Amino acid sequence: MSLDPEILAFFLPEWEEATTRLAGAPDEATQRRALDAMGALASGAEIGSLNAALRALEPLPEPFDAPATAAALTAHARAVVAAGEDRPFGAPAAPPAGPVIRTLVVDDSAMMRRLVRESLSADPAFAVVAEAADGREALARIAEDAPDLIMLDIEMPVLDGLGVLRDWALRGTGAVVVVSSAAVPGGEVAAEARRLGACTVVGKPSGAFSPDLGERQGEAIRRAARKAAGLPVEAAP
Repeated sequence: MSLDPEILAFFLPEWEEATTRLAGAPDEATQRRALDAMGALASGAEIGSLNAALRALEPLPEPFDAPATAAALTAHARAVVAAGEDRPFGAPAAPPAGPVIRTLVVDDSAMMRRLVRESLSADPAFAVVAEAADGREALARIAEDAPDLIMLDIEMPVLDGLGVLRDWALRGTGAVVVVSSAAVPGGEVAAEARRLGACTVVGKPSGAFSPDLGERQGEAIRRAARKAAGLPVEAAP
């Protein structure tokens, strides 16, 4: 539920004062007064998750670790205020938004372009900003859009992927992931692609138009894309 930003601006400093009093309370009576004040603050700001957390402290557990409780309540309140909406108690804070990796998808198959695009769409770190159906068009898109990442097929008309890589190595931007059935990892084509600067090679699924790319190869594509973009691979959805 979205919360009133003006109320939140006043709420957080008062909440932190109350949690500081709770952490330093010398006895149960003082702890209860601090918790009562916090309940009034949470109700006034309509933050249900904090109210629920406070109700769970009735009666106070034995033993009661006031400093640890105050720290947890403070951290959650800060997460709610940062999000601008209520959230389950203890839910991890959303990761800080980073720059979106602007991606070019190059493949002569419209089906494969769609499948690669859909695989990357599962990861909010990536945005496909352009597509190309052959190597010459790919070079035009690279020059015009300056993508951060290029998902590149090898076997294409007009100019193949290795030809794109040779030109890209001289004047292109971003990083390249080769997605191709022709560049078998460990094979000659893959080795040449790596020599020309491709970060990694991902094989296509069996059959150039196989509809299972999103399910069987989607994770591999996302992991390769994150590696090429310098993002943590462990965070791939």
